[in-house]
Amino acid sequence: MAPPPVLPPRWLRALAVFIGLGAMLYLAAAVAAGSGDTLAALLRLGAATVALGTLAASAGFLVRFARWHWLIGLLGVRVPAPFHLRVNLAGFALTSSPGKLGETLRTALLLHKGVPAAGSLGAFLADRGSDVVGMALLGAVGGALASPRVAVLEALALGLLRCSGRFAALVRRRAAASVTEVTQARWRRIVRWASAPVLAWAGLWTPWRSAAYALRAVAAFGMQAWVLALYVQALGADLGLAECLRIFAVAMLLGAASMVPGGLGATEAALVYQLVAAGMDMAAAVAAAIALRLSTLWFAILLGVIALLSFARRTDA
Repeated sequence: MAPPPVLPPRWLRALAVFIGLGAMLYLAAAVAAGSGDTLAALLRLGAATVALGTLAASAGFLVRFARWHWLIGLLGVRVPAPFHLRVNLAGFALTSSPGKLGETLRTALLLHKGVPAAGSLGAFLADRGSDVVGMALLGAVGGALASPRVAVLEALALGLLRCSGRFAALVRRRAAASVTEVTQARWRRIVRWASAPVLAWAGLWTPWRSAAYALRAVAAFGMQAWVLALYVQALGADLGLAECLRIFAVAMLLGAASMVPGGLGATEAALVYQLVAAGMDMAAAVAAAIALRLSTLWFAILLGVIALLSFARRTDA
């Protein structure tokens, strides 16, 4: 059996610097935007509450890993779950990249286990697409329960599922013909190489499967929305879980649409704006947003760095 992949130390040093600078900038911005009241609100949350919230968010990471493991299994490749979990977590080290494209690092790590690059990239497309659909569904459910309904989110979720499903079916029907129509061998190779991830995605994105992927996203991100509700209620705000589901989903979608790495700034601003509009004190809203992001985004990055460092052990070589 081939040895596990080993990442060059210089890559890890560069990654550590990148993540360290990002963390420093985030904390500096949080301190600058906050105040003594915000710091007091953060202290009022308490270590036990934040630890509980972080644990709940981590359970959501496991749900997302189960979906990813399923996607790779559908490619016909069996990857040992412990190794695959390490690979999955390693992708979180670069989750703050625009569109989470840095998570495609998993493609390089999975080559060792015989997972073709096109297949894992297609799985990444299915993974990210189901996240967007699931987040829209989560917000739609929250809006329906809390009222008023958020018709935009309902239309987004159903529209994405319908349009992507039709496109996937079209790709599956036209795949062989499209490659055959290219007569020159060189161009045929280029078309095959460029279209391979999309073809892999289309094979994974069948109607029932895409709905199942999205429901797993609802479960995973629903746990993170529960963490927001936990923090909000611990700070004394009278906001129910359903309203927090809607607020969380809208903020995450706006952060993703901004294409800012990790949605930094955009997501926090959307969270604070909605919490204040719902009647929460500004200092408490800022504290809740900061605590949520520390328990989700930054804790995921920390787990990712730890997992990534495990692939640099010289004993693995």
